[in-house]
Amino acid sequence: MRITKKFNIKIFLFLLGLVITFIGFCFIPSSIISFLYNEPNPFPFLFSIIISFTLGLSLLIKNKNYPSNLSKRDGRIIVGLIWIVSPFIGALPYLFSPDLFTIENALFESFSGFTTTGSSIIKNIEEMPKSILLWRAITQWIGGLGFLLFVILFMKNLKNGSNFLFNAEFTSIDKEKVHPHIRSTVIRIFYVYFGLTGFIFILLLFGNMDVFTAFCHSAGVISTGGFSTLSNNIGGFSAYNQYVIMLGMFLAGISYIIIYRLFKRKFKMVYRDEQFRIYLLIMLISSIILFASVYSKIDGDLELKIRTVLFNIISVVSTTGYELNTQESFGNLAIVLLIILMFIGGSSASSSTGLKIIRFIILAKFANVSFKRIFHSRAVIPVRYNKRSLNDEAINLVFGFFFLYLLIFLFGAFLLTVFGNEFLSSITLSAANISNIGPVIGIVSPDVYYYNLNTESKITLMILMMVGRLEIYSFFILFSRSLWLKN
Repeated sequence: MRITKKFNIKIFLFLLGLVITFIGFCFIPSSIISFLYNEPNPFPFLFSIIISFTLGLSLLIKNKNYPSNLSKRDGRIIVGLIWIVSPFIGALPYLFSPDLFTIENALFESFSGFTTTGSSIIKNIEEMPKSILLWRAITQWIGGLGFLLFVILFMKNLKNGSNFLFNAEFTSIDKEKVHPHIRSTVIRIFYVYFGLTGFIFILLLFGNMDVFTAFCHSAGVISTGGFSTLSNNIGGFSAYNQYVIMLGMFLAGISYIIIYRLFKRKFKMVYRDEQFRIYLLIMLISSIILFASVYSKIDGDLELKIRTVLFNIISVVSTTGYELNTQESFGNLAIVLLIILMFIGGSSASSSTGLKIIRFIILAKFANVSFKRIFHSRAVIPVRYNKRSLNDEAINLVFGFFFLYLLIFLFGAFLLTVFGNEFLSSITLSAANISNIGPVIGIVSPDVYYYNLNTESKITLMILMMVGRLEIYSFFILFSRSLWLKN
């Protein structure tokens, strides 16, 4: 066995250079903010811009004559490697602020932002420079859409390579597109993503929220990231703004394809989508259960109780993780329900993460079909999704993903326990971060704070964040012997 030489290293380095240069451009708004607010140390973002442009442009120029052919295997490797490397570039402003961040905390904050986890090691957020808070918002907004979608948008000569990058970025079984051409599909996804961000931003401004805070939270909502500019999270905002954020989280948990069809008034296609119907059903049933569980434990009038319940359900299902700081009122039944919802997650082809509703639909249907086959052994009963029969390979991938997900969650909880965390805290930390829903940890473990964790625990959580964001297969394929070696 020997290492294959067929991996398209030049196109990988070119695309990596493109992503690093893109991150360099994204540093610019924070650099401008640092000057506008007369921050005492404007150099972290200036240095970050210089380094990212120098490194990114060097890779672009050196590898500009790359072979345009890109295989499916290359696509998966490129997606995984770029997602792992990018948070290190994104951590530069934090690293250049040693008075605010240690090296481990800088990397943790960057990984948490780009993976849209929202876990934060910052103790007093209000004391942070505005430029840092803006960069946190930008990282999760970029991560919600995905680096490779930006690449596909700017690259026009990848031929079938765009297909492979798109499918590696969206690894869900649901590959339905709104246009035959991948680039046109990506452009429409951009329309939806930008449109939703602008919509929530404008609604928050109507709630007397200042422009800076409105942008940071609209980015956090639509990316299902969960970073806030306040230490007490969303609990510090008015009821109106909480309802707007709820609306944003609800929309962010829906497939981009469904939202695009809603905009195009294709209501029949939306109604027929099984994942969308189950998404609504999960919201409804879990809200009723949680309301019955916490009704007598939440102080306030009926409207506050309903708002608290709806907010937490939508926040967890969409994997945003925002909270209202009312976790002291939640009992054991509510905690179990919220942990289950953490695993389920939102819709495929959305910015939400978790196992995804589509996989639970397929698992449930397979269980039902298996039960029927016990009594009708000769019957051919296919597993159908949206009236389409699924082949065995697709079902096996769902089962494989499900068991890998649970195995990694349990192993992560085991490591966190070994590293000195309490058992229940380890369970909730592992579940919250592999599902990329970090901030909500306060609901189930109110005594746990990320800034108090030791280095080993933070490294474990960073790995879980990346596994959850890349949906396991694109992460572990990088460590596959059969991928890198050939006879």
